[in-house]
Amino acid sequence: MVAVVMEAGLGLPADERGARRGRADLRLAVPAAVFWGAAALAGRWVPGPVLLGCAGAALACCVPAVLLGAQRRATGHRGLGGPGLATCVALAFLAAGLLVGGLAGRARTTGPLAELARAQRTVEAIVVLTDDPKPSPPRTGATGPARGAPPATASARLEAVTGPGRRLRSSVPVLLVGPSADLVRYLPGQRLDVRATLARPRPGDTISAVLFARAPPRPRGRPPAAQRAAGWLRARLHAAAAVVPQPAGGLLPALVVGDTSELDPGLKDDFRTAGMSHLTAVSGANLAIATGAVLVMLGRTRLGPRSRALAGAVALAAFVILARPSASVVRAGAMGLVGLAALALGRPRAVLAALAGAVLAVIAADPTFALSAGFALSVLATVGMVVWGPGWGEALERRTGARWPDASRRLRAATGRVGEAVAVAAAAQFACTPVLAWLGGGVSLIAIPANVAAAPAVAPATVLGLLTMGLAAVHPPTAEPVARLAALPCRWLVVVADRAAGIPGATVGWPAGPVGAALALVVVVLTVTMARRPATRRLLAAIVVGLLVARLFLLPRLDGWPPPGWRLVACDVGQGDALVLRAGPGSAVVVDVGPDPELVAACLKGLGIRRVPVLILSHLHADHAGGLTGVLGRVPVGELVVSPLPEPAQQWAAVQRGAQAAGVPVRTVLAGSAGSTGDVRWRVLGPERVLRGTASDPNNASLVLFAEVAGVTMLLTGDAELPEQRQLAHHGTVAVDVLKVAHHGAEEQTDDFLTATTAAVAVISVGTGNTYGHPAPGTIARLRAAGVMVARTDLHGAVAVVRAAPGRLAVVARRPGAREAEARA
Repeated sequence: MVAVVMEAGLGLPADERGARRGRADLRLAVPAAVFWGAAALAGRWVPGPVLLGCAGAALACCVPAVLLGAQRRATGHRGLGGPGLATCVALAFLAAGLLVGGLAGRARTTGPLAELARAQRTVEAIVVLTDDPKPSPPRTGATGPARGAPPATASARLEAVTGPGRRLRSSVPVLLVGPSADLVRYLPGQRLDVRATLARPRPGDTISAVLFARAPPRPRGRPPAAQRAAGWLRARLHAAAAVVPQPAGGLLPALVVGDTSELDPGLKDDFRTAGMSHLTAVSGANLAIATGAVLVMLGRTRLGPRSRALAGAVALAAFVILARPSASVVRAGAMGLVGLAALALGRPRAVLAALAGAVLAVIAADPTFALSAGFALSVLATVGMVVWGPGWGEALERRTGARWPDASRRLRAATGRVGEAVAVAAAAQFACTPVLAWLGGGVSLIAIPANVAAAPAVAPATVLGLLTMGLAAVHPPTAEPVARLAALPCRWLVVVADRAAGIPGATVGWPAGPVGAALALVVVVLTVTMARRPATRRLLAAIVVGLLVARLFLLPRLDGWPPPGWRLVACDVGQGDALVLRAGPGSAVVVDVGPDPELVAACLKGLGIRRVPVLILSHLHADHAGGLTGVLGRVPVGELVVSPLPEPAQQWAAVQRGAQAAGVPVRTVLAGSAGSTGDVRWRVLGPERVLRGTASDPNNASLVLFAEVAGVTMLLTGDAELPEQRQLAHHGTVAVDVLKVAHHGAEEQTDDFLTATTAAVAVISVGTGNTYGHPAPGTIARLRAAGVMVARTDLHGAVAVVRAAPGRLAVVARRPGAREAEARA
């Protein structure tokens, strides 16, 4: 799709478009792939001495080839031979990639800044925002101070740090975390002075540190004029789209400029399940549509190729600023600039060469893109559309023509366009499959048909959205009718995402990590190879149909777990707590691990959780921390967050041993600490200080958490008893959608921690036949009298809270025979 639109805009002749479908020009693609792979390898895994040694060896290998070439030229021969030259070039790019990626990787893990982050020092920092701050959705009905409010996060570039006895100057990416009210009013490009506590990033992150703001940031000057103009235009688009009812009204800014601040969380989850989430994050297709429209209009003028290329470059740069430089936008922008340069020089544009040049330019300018999954998906999708898409489209067109040779020209043209859409969607999805498998979350079976169904609406929605924004900047009342018109294709996209996400068995479970990626690559290669020959094509079709039938009709009857769209699962671990908060495909924040390692391990396996960026222990009693080895050592864990009271001492020692053996850092927190990962944002509300002399000091040192998971808010209370609940009472009631009832539903509960939260669902994690009398009948009666639906692990087994529809939550029970219940959120 990107290639087709860009070709039309750049005026590439028809015969050259046909030539592109011939043998691919890999002269620049191979060095780009080598450079990218080396930068990614060095940035993540290669130690410093090994890095320098590999780079030096690669460069040394080039010397004999260069000398041989010089000798051949001196004796009258033509330059260096093809294989020798290709090897020399590949080795040179390998060395360059190792150096670029290695230097960027070492900057994240060594040096004074890394030392300050490891020590969690509070510093004075100067940062420049590189993206819009992203706040959590407001908590409807919340009262009291903003202490429990979820934070906002903002990508930034660190310029200077003043810490204990030292001042550092640097230029590295960081993540700034602070209260929403303090950050959301700033635009990208704004320079800020901020007092913050430095912390280490999660394993695998490409940032150098996380800064937790301890005071409101102080602005230095104003953002650049271009960013102020972009912010003003985005605000005008928002105002114009406000006349469109949700969820289409929130989808329009997301489609046009990637602004998802008003996007319904349930719709966002539907787009992800349906494999359409790339539509809500501005991609090369959006940029191609916008720039291509400008070039098509200019094609009707008398401007020459250079003038049109210059105008296209201006439009391209403006759109990148407007949409913010995400991985896909940067890649598409760099590729577009290469193509526009080819147009200005009067040379035909090869899409693969342009893409390779874009990859080289982007990674050389910012090596963190070498480790960006979004960047990899964007590049691979384009490669699939360029390499496989045209051939597959022509094959479908030939087969259609052979089947209906007497069809009218119009009908054959229509079927050809449908075949091209199917080929493009399939090529992009196949090319991205290994990376998607690496990330986890399974392989989507519905992504290709969903994207084919959505394709006709994407370009009209984008063009009408851009027109709406332009009119809103000049005369806002004129923009409203156009916004309503743009809502029509948006509504179609909403319908497609909703129907596709609701299909049972839409996603196939798949191993994550390198093994899953390698297996997916083998499957893709075998599938493409078998599809080339008629005999194996029939066998492939039979295999695919059989697998689909088994997946859609047989497997759901065996096990429908986990339910689509789940946000929270309370695992059935007996008398104890183990909560799983879905952070993304294959990823979760785990709060407590129950008493039995095998039970929590089985729960995570059943949910398809393959990595745990954050593991939180509310306190150290065995029914919350005894199952720690069921997580540590079995799945990758980023960090372990624990209660401030290291008691019982024996359990604390076991936690330290387990964390050390797994190489997981341990962080003790109090009220005010916060974090975010994927779709999960959390903040510690209590304890404010460790209480002594209570009936159970560990229970009253429980971490009380406010969490937000893709639009669903939760209060997770550990085993907090009356003393800790009263300690937090002066902050006011925290209004949430879901309440995890404290201390397994014990009798002692304050109203602020039980019925005043206005929760629609209360989850009680408790064991069958326990000797403590949990949950107390009085607690259950108070919840039911307040109209709260109660889910209990002793009666229902593991329970999942899901977003069934906008404004509605559902609770799905794992135990056979348990019924699904719904509650209005």
